[in-house]
Amino acid sequence: MCCCPPTAMAVPFPNFGSYEWLLPFADVKHVFQDLPLRTEGTVLTVVVGCGTSDLSRELHTHLGLPQVVSIDNDEEVVSHMKAQHEDLKAALSFHQADLTAPCSHVVADGAADLVVDKSTLDCLLCSEGAPKLVHNIYRMLRVGGCYVVISFHQKEFLMSLLSLAFSIESAIDLQRDVGPDVLALVLRKGTEELPELQKALDAWNVQMPKDLMSETRREALEADWLQRLRPGASALPLSEAYEVMISSSEKREYSLSDFEQEPG
Repeated sequence: MCCCPPTAMAVPFPNFGSYEWLLPFADVKHVFQDLPLRTEGTVLTVVVGCGTSDLSRELHTHLGLPQVVSIDNDEEVVSHMKAQHEDLKAALSFHQADLTAPCSHVVADGAADLVVDKSTLDCLLCSEGAPKLVHNIYRMLRVGGCYVVISFHQKEFLMSLLSLAFSIESAIDLQRDVGPDVLALVLRKGTEELPELQKALDAWNVQMPKDLMSETRREALEADWLQRLRPGASALPLSEAYEVMISSSEKREYSLSDFEQEPG
């Protein structure tokens, strides 16, 4: 299983502009248009792991969501986004915070009507951070609030974790011009209290395989890499590196085109 999102990394600050993870807003807009969202009063939207995406701006300017709070763990990214959105600071705010730690100092428990996650969960699924992120989002949301997850993982895998905290409203396949399709899940926080939620999420995490790079696989990769390496060369062509590094099962989620577009 590949856990880092294809073409998901922004190039280093300050050389980046906006960078979209998986899909631009135009390709996911319909997911939000179908939600019963109010656009007046104190409706609060939270974007987790905002990066340098235009998503926060688009949610406000195109969907009319009045208050969008965006969180990222990179201080320079947050400073950059604040400067880029100075004209909308009454509606958009950007905050540096660790989403795997309690974030009630940024978003009060039960305050959010909508939480949007465009591949941030993907980045944490190979670590102990995923259950913590899910628990924090559960805490942020009001009863009946929606959590929209846009991910390149399969529905069954995502729901094995997310169904511990949320009910599923819909699953929408999103096509990409390049690479495998991605999935949008619309989830809702129910009225039932879940006092043992963190324990259940941690138990899920314990059951997941952690040794994604075993010593045996590492040795096999190194041997194959050296065997393919041409005399005098220090690197393989990208197409060959892809064949060596990416397993057959991972190739179903992570195409050669995705691999070639990753920043070097």
